[in-house]
Amino acid sequence: MKRSAMTLVLFAVACGSAFAQSSVTPYGVVDVGVQWNKQYASSTNAQESVWSVDSGYQSGSRWGLRGSESLGGGLKAIFTLESGFDISTGVSGQGGALFGRQAWVGFQGGWGTLVAGRIATPSSGTGSFDMFSAIDPFGTGFGINQLGSTFIADNTLREDNAALYVSPVLGGFKGAAGYSFNRGGAETAPQGSNAPGVNLAGSFSAGPFYAVVTYDVLGYPDPGSSTSNAGKPDEKLLQIGATWDFKVIKLHGAFANQKNISAVRGLVSIAPPSGVTAYDNQAWMLGVTMPLFGGLLSASYQSADGDSQSYATSTGTAKFEPDYSVWGLGYQYPLSPRTNLYAGYGQVAAAGTLSATQVDRKQFGTGLRHRSF
Repeated sequence: MKRSAMTLVLFAVACGSAFAQSSVTPYGVVDVGVQWNKQYASSTNAQESVWSVDSGYQSGSRWGLRGSESLGGGLKAIFTLESGFDISTGVSGQGGALFGRQAWVGFQGGWGTLVAGRIATPSSGTGSFDMFSAIDPFGTGFGINQLGSTFIADNTLREDNAALYVSPVLGGFKGAAGYSFNRGGAETAPQGSNAPGVNLAGSFSAGPFYAVVTYDVLGYPDPGSSTSNAGKPDEKLLQIGATWDFKVIKLHGAFANQKNISAVRGLVSIAPPSGVTAYDNQAWMLGVTMPLFGGLLSASYQSADGDSQSYATSTGTAKFEPDYSVWGLGYQYPLSPRTNLYAGYGQVAAAGTLSATQVDRKQFGTGLRHRSF
């Protein structure tokens, strides 16, 4: 099935001129570079370093098709199919899904946009309906420097079986609301055995000022369902962010209130130990971007502050307080409107009760990115 679908898509791309009248456009991003990482290695139970050729340090490598057709009366049919891949190995991303980054179809008109499929949420920092990546000085890229290291939803939150409505921009305001019947994989009966998702977002733009609020509720199957995560409390992820562009420098700030975290999420997400069902977390970020020597310099500092909990162990009582911080620097230099060089460095530091050996990380990356749009 995958091979047949891939053959069909490649045929469409190869025959692009034949499809031009129906407004089907191929596009893509190719990002490859060299990375150095020093982080925990389970094989030695110690911090180890490694050099590697890697894909997607600044932007995830991808290819896709987007298209539209006028249906009359200002109404259009629209679609996007987008596939991620690792250019250093040629392997598909997002768990091997053919169109794992996004795959949706719908309608667009003066009343807004309504689509259904696999959708990256407005909070995710990626995809066609993203509202939050502008808050991140690194545009949700540059490895561990990106906002997704502490903001869970902003770490490319995608949902299967989803529908999303996005309003037109009215007086600088734009809103979005979505629902997923099962966030990962096909739905099953009964309805309570699925993991639903609710997504709300609103943004406001006026001159140099931009602000956005997103709220995601990630549900789990009902207690008693035959899944390993059944009965877990809903994760509730609130994100607030704003930027102000002074031209010579742009200021970035964001706050997240993240409740009932029970799974490993985010680039530096912490899973609760046995004995702790879920925990709450607050995160914040301050950052800047500024033009420098013909390119763009980015910097940010993030902090994640988890609530403190005591839990029973076989030897008594232990404390769990998952705190950590992240800081990073990055620079990108354009060689043309669609091609740039980049370099970045970042660090993660454990705090609270987290082990520095297992959580601390240092990362350097440099490379080349080319995009076809």
